[in-house]
Amino acid sequence: MVPHILFCKECNKFTMKEKCPDCNSKTLSTKPAKYSPEDKWGKYRLKYKKENSKKE
Repeated sequence: MVPHILFCKECNKFTMKEKCPDCNSKTLSTKPAKYSPEDKWGKYRLKYKKENSKKE
């Protein structure tokens, strides 16, 4: 299996492990979601993105 670069949201660091070696939290994939012109969940994703960008 080819290792992938993962991201820790807690400490904002990149790693290749499933758990962050610094804070021991779960890491996430850095790959974006696949694009589809018939994206049936796109409006919900856009709504979520707009709501969360206002909070920052």
